[in-house]
Amino acid sequence: MVYEKKIRLCFIGNPNVGKSSLINRLLGANKLKISKNPGTTKEITEIIHNCKNRGFILIDTAGVYKKKNVDFINLTKAIKSCDIVILILESTIERLDRLNKRLVNYSLNNGKGLIVIFNKWDLIKNKKIIKKKLTNIFKFSLTQIISAEIMFISALKDIRFNKIFELSKKIIETFNKKIQTSRLNKWLNYVTKLNPPSKIKGKEIKFKYITQIKNFPPTFIIFSNYSSKIALTYKRFLEKKLKNFFKFGNIPIFIIFDSTKNPYEKKNN
Repeated sequence: MVYEKKIRLCFIGNPNVGKSSLINRLLGANKLKISKNPGTTKEITEIIHNCKNRGFILIDTAGVYKKKNVDFINLTKAIKSCDIVILILESTIERLDRLNKRLVNYSLNNGKGLIVIFNKWDLIKNKKIIKKKLTNIFKFSLTQIISAEIMFISALKDIRFNKIFELSKKIIETFNKKIQTSRLNKWLNYVTKLNPPSKIKGKEIKFKYITQIKNFPPTFIIFSNYSSKIALTYKRFLEKKLKNFFKFGNIPIFIIFDSTKNPYEKKNN
């Protein structure tokens, strides 16, 4: 099934990081008010835009700073309502602050796509060195991200920002991937035999079946004995292997572990 609805992009980030400027560039018009004074954007703003026969809804949010000033209710509502979160950071940062970490984790836990943009790239001199440094800062701050989609742009001075639309469409396509059950079970059989989980009091954990139960985000269920006893590290191992093998890239996937009888198994007549 193809995802035909307008793609909803939610822009988040600290004050004066360039959210409104970037959205205006994407729209090709100054529809959002811009000011050097922090806190200009106070409410959630949604703007419909079409690009190459595909509809988008761009969602501008208030800047994320001092915890007491953050409207988490509206911000989290905006994130939950979108398809892809676009986190905008300054290219001069030395670390990812706690609030942005929290929002990224919230986005991924709610099954949202993620694009990270380091803005004001034109101000950076040693670009090769700084690019590696910023990529490491982000990946080490959020270790659950296997391969983050990261862009380095200047919202005011270059045209690379247009890649956001193409990248968003690719993320949506990945969200809609449906993996055949036969392929999934061949993969599960191979990976669990090659690297089996630890035994539970001498008893072997047996994986019976895997199937994809939904997409957007891709969600799978694995049936086994002792599913509640499987170590969290092994569950993460399977998730990472599945994500890499079937090329899900930088979108969150979810695996449910269940001990109940496989409902897809053919009944004996």
